[in-house]
Parts: sequence; C-alpha cells; structure tokens
Amino acid sequence: MNNSEPLPKLPVAMTDDIVASSTDGIITIDPQGILTSCNPRAEKIFGLRAEEVVGKTVAEVFVPLPDLDAFTDCVLEAVHRPDLEHVAAISLERENTTLHLNVRAVLLNRRGTDERLGVLVMLADESERVELLKKTADRERERAATGRFIVAILTIFSLFTLLLEPIQKLARAKFYDLGPVVALLTLVIIAYFIDRWAAPNSKAFKLNLRPKPRDVIESILWSLGFCVAMTLGKLALLSTPQDDGQVAPLFAFLVLDDGTHVRSPGLFLAALSIYLVSVVFQQFAMRCAIQAPLQNFLTGVIGPAGWVANLVSTLLFAVLHAHLNPVVSLAVIAPSLLWGWLFMRSGSVVTPIISHAIIGVYAIFILGIFAGLDQI
Repeated sequence: MNNSEPLPKLPVAMTDDIVASSTDGIITIDPQGILTSCNPRAEKIFGLRAEEVVGKTVAEVFVPLPDLDAFTDCVLEAVHRPDLEHVAAISLERENTTLHLNVRAVLLNRRGTDERLGVLVMLADESERVELLKKTADRERERAATGRFIVAILTIFSLFTLLLEPIQKLARAKFYDLGPVVALLTLVIIAYFIDRWAAPNSKAFKLNLRPKPRDVIESILWSLGFCVAMTLGKLALLSTPQDDGQVAPLFAFLVLDDGTHVRSPGLFLAALSIYLVSVVFQQFAMRCAIQAPLQNFLTGVIGPAGWVANLVSTLLFAVLHAHLNPVVSLAVIAPSLLWGWLFMRSGSVVTPIISHAIIGVYAIFILGIFAGLDQI
C-alpha cells in the first residue's frame, strides 16, 4: 500500500464492538464534564448502568460513590487540564476481592482534526499483577526468613557436634550422660530462634494441633505396624546363635546403658514421663522448625521438596543421637522418615508426636531394642 494513501476507516459499528469488548473500562467525557459513554467493563467496575449515568456530570456520578476520591480528582483534573496526561491508582473493595485499577485520562480528539471531543478515561485492571507481586514479596520474605533459619540451624548443630566428644568423655568417666539433655536443649534453642528471630510471622511452620481423625488413626496404624516390624526384627536377631550360648529375652523393660534393669515402678514411670515430654519437643523442633520451613524454601526449586525436607530433618535428627552408639543413630532414621511422612500427609505436628510416642515407648520401655546402649 502506498504511504500517501489514507488508512481505511473502521466502520462505526465495529469500533463500538471493540470498545464494548475491551477488558479495560472506558469512559468518555465531554469538555463540560458530562459523561458521553461508558463501556460494559466500566459498568461492572463501578456497579453502574450506562443508560443511568450518560448525560450526568462526573461529580453527580462519582462523588457519592465510596473510595473514589482519587479517581474523581484525576478525572476532574483531566477535564480542566486536558492537554496533560493524568494517571491515578485506586483500589476498590468488592465482594471477596479487591480491585486494583490503573486510571489514565487523556485528551480525546476527533480523528484527523484538532477538534476536542473531551476526555478519554481508561481503567486497566491490575489486580492479578498486584496479587502476583504481593505473593512474590511474601515468598521472598519467607525465603529470607528461611535463610536466616538455616544459618541458625547450622550454627547450633555445629556447636552441638563440637560438644559431642566432651559429652562422651563425661559418660565414660561414670558421670551423668549429658547427651540427651544437650540434644533436647539444642532442639529447644532451635524452636526459640524460629519463633523469636527467624520468621515470627511466617505461616510455613504448620503448628496445627487439630489433625483430622482419619490422620490420627492412620498414624496409630502405621506405628503399630512399625512395632510389629521391630518385634520380628528382634526375633530374627535372637534366632542367631550367640557366642556365650545365652538367649536374650524378647522383651526387656527399660534396660540402662550399663545393662542394669530398672525394677522400681516409680523410676520407670519417671523415665517414661520424661521421655514423652521430650517427644513433644523433638517433634516440634524437627517438623515445625526444620522440615516445614525447609519444604517451603525448596518448593518450586526442586521437585520432591517435601521428601528432601523430610530426609534432611531426619539426618539432623540422627546427628542428635551421635553421642550414642552408631547403631542408635542409624536405627532412628527409618522411624523419623515415617514421622516426617505423617507430618507431610496431615499437615499437623500431632500425628508424628503420636507415632513417635508409640514407637519410642515400645522400642525402649517394652521391647528393649537398645538394651545395653545409651537410651534415646
């Protein structure tokens, strides 16, 4: 087409269809500030009908409406100073949502002439973009909090590892074994850092204390199944001939690290109570303070974020038992993976607490699976 030839004009009906189909709100106003048109999108945004507002002034239509001061000022300024471009950003509360609108008012001329027809007001819905930016900002805040959390975790576990050798020397010197106490204090410190410093307003920690009944039943059934597996495993070990020819009993109710059997019911109940309290602290720290934030941090970065977080928290849990016999550190990996999986399924810290209590009490206080080793 020759550049000197004028561009073909669209039929008026087609132009009207384009305006009516626009996803942006479009309003036209004459030089006297009277509305001359209002497309369907603008009607929906303001909850108005074109036939009811066309012919009225900007002040008559928009001043009575709430939360439109910025919009009205922008439009009136454009009517009085049409040579300039006027912009404004407004937010309108609607049912179950908030509309974020970008308002732009420009001079409206008759095509091919300098005749002023008035002002063209365009309202672009930026709600999706604003919500996306908010989610991105929240995500970055959570990532920053998780980064600080990981620094705290690594620092605390490094200090704990440095204390392992002194702890073992104390135990060998017949002093009280401080390993479990230090491990528990480590978990408490981790939880404190998470609550007070890492991300106090984060929703990533899943401290849900009301699991569904189905999830509770599931955790009990899986725990009982694990107890059966432990019993069968010990039976298999007992079937292997020992060097001294003696056969160890299947059940050993709370045997201390030196092989001493606890006979006192009071001592037995005291040890049981302390253990159950420690279970709550351990699972809160491992699941809410480590697994959940780490899963949140890894989501979108790697595929199986939940399982990676579960594995990492399980390995850290095993490290906390490094002051004991290496067999104990290895033995806690399988149940810890189960507890992490239950936590992933239910989204509640209660289910791993229940499972830990069942499996731990059965293994230590009834089956005596760690008899002769340091107690967990």
